[in-house]
Amino acid sequence: MRQVAKASQVLRGHVGDLWEQYVRHPFVVSLKEGTLPRDAFRYYLIQDAKYVAEMQRAVIRASSMAPLEEAVEVITAVFGNPQRGKEVHERLYSALSITDEEVRNTGFNLVNYAYTRHLHYYASQGWPLFLAAWAPCMWGYREIGAFAASTADPIYREWASFYSSDDYERRVAAVLDVLDRYEVTLDMLRAFLNSVRFEIMFWEAALRMEPTIY
Repeated sequence: MRQVAKASQVLRGHVGDLWEQYVRHPFVVSLKEGTLPRDAFRYYLIQDAKYVAEMQRAVIRASSMAPLEEAVEVITAVFGNPQRGKEVHERLYSALSITDEEVRNTGFNLVNYAYTRHLHYYASQGWPLFLAAWAPCMWGYREIGAFAASTADPIYREWASFYSSDDYERRVAAVLDVLDRYEVTLDMLRAFLNSVRFEIMFWEAALRMEPTIY
């Protein structure tokens, strides 16, 4: 009997080499090697904080249209232990002198603005479409965290420790497990592909420390 490929496998296969461009982007490689400029990493952390806040809002919106059991599974996994990620980021913020006020008062760069609006759009279109748009972020960071965890740089190792942790692994597994309950549509392929492209552009914007908009 022929085995049907899981949705996550179909989606990842669809993007081909773009996935490697994302998870092994020069930003990621230089982070592991400890050669990433601190200013670029600091810039990235601030933009990422703004992204995560919008991403979480999009998750809540999309989950309101999900089957209750699936919504509970994902939300419990992703939001059930907020202190784990918060502790890591608080230590990073302290080491790099980033304040909550600075994050609030910094604008989105253009890529971040477009990416978060992309997520909000798919959150309005339905649960499976949103999962496809969201999965590259969650899934890719798990691979990136594992790749960068051995860096000799203590600050970058601290950052990677969260994404390589068992706790984060459980979050990703919950998202992919629910995603795999659906059949892939053309719109899901498009959502996944464009999110991978946004992830690549997110790294590039951080390396260039692009101007922000308000």
